[in-house]
Amino acid sequence: MISLAIVITTACNLSCKHCLRGDAKAQQFPFDILEKAVNGAKQFGLDSIHLTGGEPFLYGSLPQVFKLAQDNNVSITFSTNGLLLEKNAGLIERYKKIIRLLNISLESYSKDIHEKIRGEGTFDRVLGAFDFCRSVKVPFGILTCLNKLNCKEPISLVRFARKYKASQIFFSAVLPCANTRDNGFILSEQERSDALVELIRLSRVSSMDLFRLFYVPVHIAEPIFASNNIVMCNNQSLRVVTLDIDASVHFCCFMTQYGLANDVEKRLRIVSLRDVSFQDGFKLFSERIHRLLLSRIEDFNDETSQSKGADFNSCFYCYRKLGL
Repeated sequence: MISLAIVITTACNLSCKHCLRGDAKAQQFPFDILEKAVNGAKQFGLDSIHLTGGEPFLYGSLPQVFKLAQDNNVSITFSTNGLLLEKNAGLIERYKKIIRLLNISLESYSKDIHEKIRGEGTFDRVLGAFDFCRSVKVPFGILTCLNKLNCKEPISLVRFARKYKASQIFFSAVLPCANTRDNGFILSEQERSDALVELIRLSRVSSMDLFRLFYVPVHIAEPIFASNNIVMCNNQSLRVVTLDIDASVHFCCFMTQYGLANDVEKRLRIVSLRDVSFQDGFKLFSERIHRLLLSRIEDFNDETSQSKGADFNSCFYCYRKLGL
């Protein structure tokens, strides 16, 4: 089974201080390529489509995406800031049976901290998005990106998620893009290691709370993991194939940054689906991942390698390896 992770638009109604996209001009993913990818991915057991951005609810062809997914018996998940859900209430109601999850970004249980990251007036609107999801009975989760401002908050955020009846809470960590560097948000290896210990504890405790009296399921994303073992992310396990805004098969959705030097961008964009079938694109993607894993194992076995240490398995390894 595989999933498609699609950067469906770079348009956004916010300008968050940790955004990977930076000041990317508003673009839309070509729907004909999306249709081509879905039809091609079915042969590999396509399970779901994950839409991200930008803000995916600004995508002009979203009704067609929902219908395409419904016609192919594929579920959809979203990474969204949640501020446009009510404006799309009719669409969400019509297709809610195929919406597996709306992952809504919340950076803190504190209004002040959340709005320092996502902008004034956003906190109450996110709580309104939670209310909307409950009212239409669409499952939603909370997505929190840990950084210098909120890295001590996981247990409070888990309780906050339980209070607002979220289906889950998903913790990631800011990556070393231009915005996070400029704003001093990047966590040190030790801070991410400390957060990981706490999140693993919370995950275990929440798994024992079968009736969700105090906790909700806790999920931990790859950017937080830091260890000295070979751990493959979803992309490296070939469970997720990322499609970037320009219709290319991309190395990873955590690396779809803009404003990078052209030679860096070329290394990340594997092949355009305008030029090849999805099947051929998937083959080239798997070959590229295979080469990276061989190199990673060589680095791991090299006692003198500068890649060894607490950060070896995190996304930070790939950032260094790929020159980001």
